[in-house]
Amino acid sequence: MGVLRLQNKGSVVDRLRKYIKSTVEVHLLDGQVIKGKLVQVDEDLMNIFLEDCVDIDGRPSPATVIMGGSISHVSILSLPAEDSLEDKVFQLILNNKDISITEIAKILNTKPSSVRSAILRLKKKGLISTNESKRTSPEQK
Repeated sequence: MGVLRLQNKGSVVDRLRKYIKSTVEVHLLDGQVIKGKLVQVDEDLMNIFLEDCVDIDGRPSPATVIMGGSISHVSILSLPAEDSLEDKVFQLILNNKDISITEIAKILNTKPSSVRSAILRLKKKGLISTNESKRTSPEQK
């Protein structure tokens, strides 16, 4: 997709932040290449934090920090992944346990039935209890 060369630290950090949740390849000065999901970029030292990494030899790692001074360039392999409806619903419920299905649907601009389905999947995964998000608004009764 694209390559970001490390010249002007500030502009590269700003540009990299646009690709949080993207799949990237970080090319190091010593020839190593690490592929993973971009999680964070440190503004001061330009360290890069990746998850679900694979190195040049195919060895997997759940996460890694790559020191900014060792980076040659970064290749963007895919655009940022969007959060799923389940992820969005889960975050809303975590932030407000009393939120109704109708309120969630309005915030996410989706149908209440889609929200209910997402909540059922979250319950099956054990991520929320049956007590959470039980409140309904008058139009749901």
